[in-house]
Amino acid sequence: KEGAMGLIADAICETLWPTRCALCDAPGAVLCARCAAQLEYLDFWRACPRCGAAFGFLQCDHCTPLANKGERIRPCVSALRYTADTGVLIKTYKDKGEQRLSETLAAILVNTLPPSWTTWANGLTYVSATNAARRRRGFDHMELLTQTLADQCGLPCIRTLNPPATRDQRILGKTERKQNMQGRFTACEPLPGRRLLLIDDVFTTGATMDQAGIALELAGARVRCATVARV
Repeated sequence: KEGAMGLIADAICETLWPTRCALCDAPGAVLCARCAAQLEYLDFWRACPRCGAAFGFLQCDHCTPLANKGERIRPCVSALRYTADTGVLIKTYKDKGEQRLSETLAAILVNTLPPSWTTWANGLTYVSATNAARRRRGFDHMELLTQTLADQCGLPCIRTLNPPATRDQRILGKTERKQNMQGRFTACEPLPGRRLLLIDDVFTTGATMDQAGIALELAGARVRCATVARV
């Protein structure tokens, strides 16, 4: 009976408030097939094999300067280029409450993860939202996305990082982003033996993923990173 009532309620809601595409407003799906096909997917064969930068296969302008300074390069892959459409899709998910997009974004990302990565990992984790962001949105958008992705990968989703106390990264420049995130993440508990895929929505300068990765590694984990989009 409960199942039947749920189906009836869903049918009524769909009649009154039909599902529409986040990009073109066409009815039927939160991301229609036409809009999904027009997203700018990153080309694996043109991306940097170390850090995942979109056009760094031969010479990467993101990680090569870091490597020359002796900094560690943490492996990373991303699914989409951050375009206007990608920005609308992600903002609709996390700021407008369209939580059903977690399934769509996870499906896009799972097809980007190298099979060897999901074999290597023994868990997925995520960059925790600040407490203020969680209260404002009513949910932690990366927790939901990572849990959905973990279900698709057949791996556990593990909360490993405490919420950071920082300003919103979106309003900051490159140098400010790095300073803002410096030492802001801490692990919830020791993580010896953990091989983790660290998930976030957008890779902009890499400051967030770098500091989150450092916190996990200090707790004993080995880390690889993946994001839905990359600037």
